Amino acid sequence: MAVHETFDRPELLAHFPDDGAYRWLELTDGRVVYGVSAIADRGGYLELHLTMTRWGPDVRRNLSGDVEWLKSEARRLGLPKIMGVRADDRGRFDKRLFRFARLYGFTDPCVFQTTSLMVD
Repeated sequence: MAVHETFDRPELLAHFPDDGAYRWLELTDGRVVYGVSAIADRGGYLELHLTMTRWGPDVRRNLSGDVEWLKSEARRLGLPKIMGVRADDRGRFDKRLFRFARLYGFTDPCVFQTTSLMVD
């Protein structure tokens, strides 16, 4: 299996809160890490954030197995679906997300944008 849970938040996910809500995952082929992920149980779904650090045919095949692991983890938690979420703190939209997600069976694409206002 290529999914390994880690207790340390990956540097590529440093913008995520490290407050215990997320579980941190490394995706590896046994030799090299090709991606990192954050997942969280949100009650009605498993929230998924994925950052790839390498790409290629082998990684694509491994990622199919990773999705199967995620599906089994959602089932184990009693969650009916996985929702992939893309966060970009520079406000950029990436239309490739939906094409990438469809490769692994994700459906129902939507766009969700946020902004923040600090009050202190």
